[in-house]
Amino acid sequence: MRSFKKIFLLILFPFIIGCATQVSDSISSSSYATAESDQYISTKKLDMDLDDLIYFEFDKASLSPNSKELISKYIEFAKKAKAIRLEGHCDERGTREYNLALGEKRAIEVKNYLIIKGISSSKIKVISYGEEKPIDVESSESAWKKNRRVEISLF
Repeated sequence: MRSFKKIFLLILFPFIIGCATQVSDSISSSSYATAESDQYISTKKLDMDLDDLIYFEFDKASLSPNSKELISKYIEFAKKAKAIRLEGHCDERGTREYNLALGEKRAIEVKNYLIIKGISSSKIKVISYGEEKPIDVESSESAWKKNRRVEISLF
């Protein structure tokens, strides 16, 4: 039985080494930018007369009827935009990791709603800042309420 393990390891070892040294670098920088919907880096942000903040309840990522109504106002502009950036944010309560995940869930909820309304997913980029970029730095319920948001930017 021991000899079988040695033979198996001798056969497996070169295979693992071979796989570890064969790294694919086939993605060029231009295709990476397209895959990540980073077109907004070189494009000016579209200026609209709409509120660009979608607010959420504490520890929730679901959209309220008011949020859906606001996002629906973006649909015509979003169809014309080259790229859409959705930034998820949280208040300061919770761990950094938890808030990053929650911010991402919130931004994905907005993304999914936009997709349902006919916006192409290929031009939507989701990013989470968690608690790192608060609008209000106070530690109060009114400040936390402002910080639980998704910011919509069209480019």
